[in-house]
Amino acid sequence: MGTMPRQLCYAARTGHTRGGSEMKAKLVAVASVLSILSASAVAIAAEPKDAVEYRQAVMASLGGHAGAISRIVKQQVDYDHIAQHAEAIAATAPLVEDIWPDNSKPGDYEKTDALAKIWDEPDAFQEKVDKLKVEAEDFLAVAKGGDQGEVIAAFKELGQSCGGCHDDYRAE
Repeated sequence: MGTMPRQLCYAARTGHTRGGSEMKAKLVAVASVLSILSASAVAIAAEPKDAVEYRQAVMASLGGHAGAISRIVKQQVDYDHIAQHAEAIAATAPLVEDIWPDNSKPGDYEKTDALAKIWDEPDAFQEKVDKLKVEAEDFLAVAKGGDQGEVIAAFKELGQSCGGCHDDYRAE
């Protein structure tokens, strides 16, 4: 480990710097860059178009994995990747509760299928998101077990969770 990282770690731990004003200047520069990067990330995410398109990408990834599982379950393809797709869904499902910022409502960007009910009924919507997270974890556990009958039943439950939310909160 070089001198600079070691000094930064020491400074972060103790609040003191070794190396005098040169080190203090480096610390100020690093802090400034991190602040600018933080502000830039917030500014980039603040655009309604970007927030909606990010949300759509997250939801499309969930749909893609569900579509792949469906093809495996229906024996349309000869792959045994259900557990990997289940892991991806379980890892992505918790993101769903964070992808509905106030500036991404239907009136903020025209290319969204999200209904205003999401923001008007946050508690009811959160219940649906919580159900998705539980069903995703349950499906993952069953998928790792490998029993085909249980996998099909759990996949139906997961699909009903997705569909229930789409029926109530997504425009046709």
